[in-house]
Amino acid sequence: MSASPATKPAHLAEDHARAIASLSEKLHLPFHEVRQAYLKELDRLKAQARIHSFLEVLAFSSTRSALSCGKKPRSTDGPRR
Repeated sequence: MSASPATKPAHLAEDHARAIASLSEKLHLPFHEVRQAYLKELDRLKAQARIHSFLEVLAFSSTRSALSCGKKPRSTDGPRR
């Protein structure tokens, strides 16, 4: 499993926190709810990624789509098809 943002270099943790705060504000959802969904999506993407350069952008977009539709980000449980 991946490290939490708190154990990453400060600029990465700040970038994730800004992304979460932005989503929270735009979607009018509590920060803790968006944070949980964002981190779950980020972990899911990291598990599948070969190149990690754009994970933050992908996690932001996926989380925004999932939360704006009232869905939760996809689980990493079980096989994907």
